[in-house]
Amino acid sequence: MGVNFKKIIYSIKTKLLKPSLYNSFLETEKALLSESIHDLNFKKRQTLVKHAFKNSAFYGKKYAKVLNNVDLISTEDFLKLPPLTREELAKNFNSIKVKGLKPWQIRKVTSSGSTGQPVSVLHDLRFPISSLQWRILSWWGVKPYENQAFIYRYKRSLLKRIGNTIMWWPTRRIFLPGAEMNLVHVKRFVLKINRLKPALLQGYVDVMYEFALFLLDHNLKIHPPKMVWVTSAPLLEHQRRIMEKAFKAPVCDQYGNTEVLLIAAECPNQTGLHILQDAVHIEYVDDNYQPVPPNITGKILITDLNNYAFPLIRYEVGDRGQYSLGQCECHIPLPIMYAVKGRQAVTLELPSGLGIKSEHLHLLFEKQIKTIREIQLLQKKDYSVELHYIPQINSTTTYEVNNIVRSLVHRTRNEIKITPIKVNTVKILNNKKPLIISELPR
Repeated sequence: MGVNFKKIIYSIKTKLLKPSLYNSFLETEKALLSESIHDLNFKKRQTLVKHAFKNSAFYGKKYAKVLNNVDLISTEDFLKLPPLTREELAKNFNSIKVKGLKPWQIRKVTSSGSTGQPVSVLHDLRFPISSLQWRILSWWGVKPYENQAFIYRYKRSLLKRIGNTIMWWPTRRIFLPGAEMNLVHVKRFVLKINRLKPALLQGYVDVMYEFALFLLDHNLKIHPPKMVWVTSAPLLEHQRRIMEKAFKAPVCDQYGNTEVLLIAAECPNQTGLHILQDAVHIEYVDDNYQPVPPNITGKILITDLNNYAFPLIRYEVGDRGQYSLGQCECHIPLPIMYAVKGRQAVTLELPSGLGIKSEHLHLLFEKQIKTIREIQLLQKKDYSVELHYIPQINSTTTYEVNNIVRSLVHRTRNEIKITPIKVNTVKILNNKKPLIISELPR
């Protein structure tokens, strides 16, 4: 089926069935080009804070002591607003949501709890997230009406699959459930990819990485997509290299979470992640919530500029990262952040009280892992650590494993026992494969 035919049908369906999506895309792209992104960002923060103060019982009470005037006059006023913690979010769901919401305007979602306790939020369906996805796809030359392939963790229901086929026709979207990742299903998926030649291959980091290993292990080839889009977990450089080798396509890293789906993403230059600053506001702060300079790791605070149903303002999401003042040569008018490497709440604990953040261990492993597929640290109740690892097929990992153990012994100041254990699979927690699983009481 011709690309022009798909483009025409897709355009007609979008304008008729989802005009809010089409108009949102045009409006956001026009705004991005028409004025300073920083001015636009601050105007949206002003409007959001005023809305939350008036329509959310939680923010009305929280800001009453710090806002003499409902209107934000300066960026300094915004910095005076107390951050929203995960604990507050977990305890105040009903008072955070605004009044008068209709059921079709919202969708309730719950996080996996990888940064601590699970939290629930409402997504505001009045702002179509697809308009931001279209923008990122456009950076890579992918059109939304081109065929696409996805790898999700679980199989979708028959009703959803039928609905998806009807909604996207004549564009084809194909899916592989990560929970059914075996050679038979992988070969079927490869045949579909090679027949439909999708421009996009998208999925969670862990299942995409597993799919790439299947292809390399069994010498399977797929028609190269224009881009591979991964999300849901930090992307390690050795994982990127494996994927690009297997898929013969560039890998786009994206930062987002359950609470705020799209925050930043790479362009083809891959010099960092472009912050979608007309849709979100990101701050990097120290433990006292004071701004940190560029290239210094800080706690990340997120403000979702488009969620008027369930405002998230200066939300301490639980991630840590850095931003850059550098400019990308792509000329996209959006600032740059570096990829988030770990989760603030997940640490390796020592008897002396020292905690080693997973972001530091990610960096350590990135430099050393070459013959290991996957790695995971299981900390027992006596503080000892089991280093679970899965070797690459036909690879000798003894030297590499010994080096990693020595590095961990050094980083943990020889306070804990570290035992390497070869395994067939690493543990899954909250539908993810975390770097650290701890049995220590929180």
